[in-house]
Amino acid sequence: MRTLIFLLAFFAVAGTAAARCEDKQTTLDISQCLIGELKKADAKLSRTYEHALKGLKPADAERLRNAQRAWIDYKDAHCKAEFELWDGGTGGQIAVPQCKLTLTKRRTTEIRETYNAENH
Repeated sequence: MRTLIFLLAFFAVAGTAAARCEDKQTTLDISQCLIGELKKADAKLSRTYEHALKGLKPADAERLRNAQRAWIDYKDAHCKAEFELWDGGTGGQIAVPQCKLTLTKRRTTEIRETYNAENH
């Protein structure tokens, strides 16, 4: 029941990427779909990040690199903590890629807006 409630709430707020996955019928299928969307989001983040680095002075680029490393650590720790809320339940298989997808999209927007870096 908890997984069903999670799924309903998840699709209601998750946005376009999740909408592409909402027709999936099993937790595994949803998880795999989200992982595919995460790969696309990671690629977009990488392009945006690299574009931002190109326009920065060396000291500013180093600060962005440090911030990005810290953000990766944060993303991994935060999503692991979210997974642990499921106590090994099947909802965790969906929670982790959705968590990473959400944070990755937010980070892409942060970099784009902070460094005026359009994603190419």
